[in-house]
Amino acid sequence: MDLPQAVIARWKRREIREGRIAASQDPDTSDLCRSEIEQLRGQRPSIDRDASLALWLEHATRNDADRRDALEEAADLLTRATVIAERRDQYDGLDDLRRWRRRTCYLRDCATAPMPEAAATEEVPRLEKDASAAAVAAFLARGEPVLVEGGADACVAARGAWAPAALAASLGAKSAPLKAADAPSSGESWAGLGTKGQLPLGAFLERPDEGLYLHDWSLPRNAPEALLDELRTPRWLRGDLLRRCGDDVPYAGAWPSLFVGAPGTRSTCHVDSGSLHFAMALVHGGAKKWRVWRREDAAFLYPRFAVSADDVLFDAARAGAAQPRWVVCQKPGDIVFVPSDCPHAVDNDGVTVGIATNFVDGSNVDAVAASLADAGDAASLRLRQRLLALADEGEDVPAKRARV
Repeated sequence: MDLPQAVIARWKRREIREGRIAASQDPDTSDLCRSEIEQLRGQRPSIDRDASLALWLEHATRNDADRRDALEEAADLLTRATVIAERRDQYDGLDDLRRWRRRTCYLRDCATAPMPEAAATEEVPRLEKDASAAAVAAFLARGEPVLVEGGADACVAARGAWAPAALAASLGAKSAPLKAADAPSSGESWAGLGTKGQLPLGAFLERPDEGLYLHDWSLPRNAPEALLDELRTPRWLRGDLLRRCGDDVPYAGAWPSLFVGAPGTRSTCHVDSGSLHFAMALVHGGAKKWRVWRREDAAFLYPRFAVSADDVLFDAARAGAAQPRWVVCQKPGDIVFVPSDCPHAVDNDGVTVGIATNFVDGSNVDAVAASLADAGDAASLRLRQRLLALADEGEDVPAKRARV
């Protein structure tokens, strides 16, 4: 099916080519959206028609203050398309079904949930570097972020090994997909970042000042052993259930991952996939400025889905009352923990080098298990079974949280 973004892009190119609008102009697409919606309404219902109409209704409401009826209709259409497709013996769009089910949950929340009351933005709570694992876990179980001052030093043997010049010596011969805010991307880029290309790391690490971002690059899969030997597991992550599930499951070997951001780079408002918690240790450079929203506010941040991924994207700038609940300026040496399903955005103030991981504990294991069940493939179901078995053992597993 043609996605609204692709149709609108073709229409804009034609309008520019024929001189009706300027290349720098941001044209009004409301008439085009209405035309596409009416055309689809006139077609016979089918899986593709219902899914396409739902996407157009969702897209058209981005500039519509009175959007609830359209979002409710979009949710109904996606639900019907999903039910029909699931009844078929064979359907080649299983990934689409998973995304449709997740999108439907957000659409219904947008259409039916009351707008959250405005709340004052607060600083992310801070703990001393000797804070216990239980103290950090308690914040995550409540759905609250937390920063441990000096906690990054527990994640590496020496922070000097992670300075850009030292990384250039360790990784200079390797290439990696570097991201940029203005990079072309098929569909919508994730967290505001498109892939610039598979580029040599040496030149970038020697001068990370060209608006590029080494973003979530897996160290176990890519880094030499000498650099991996510099990593340590801090006590706050030793109870991670994901690390105890073996090498034959999704996410195995994905983390820790490396983030090297040039000045001014950012990741826009997003949630980490799979309902996983997130931790970022800032080991070198300037500061990272974080904005974090409550889980229950996600539906009001104008959620949409990346075209070719499961990741949820948000237009938080238009969110009205749903402003960030917490902010924090993370300095080198600090580690930040973000609870599962909490939208967050990050700006890099200066060159920054961070080491990050996603993880599972007792407070998000049920949500992760639900996401894996929705994926439905054999490897995801195997991981789900192992996570639930570990959680049932009850060893060093924090209290579970209620699903939001």
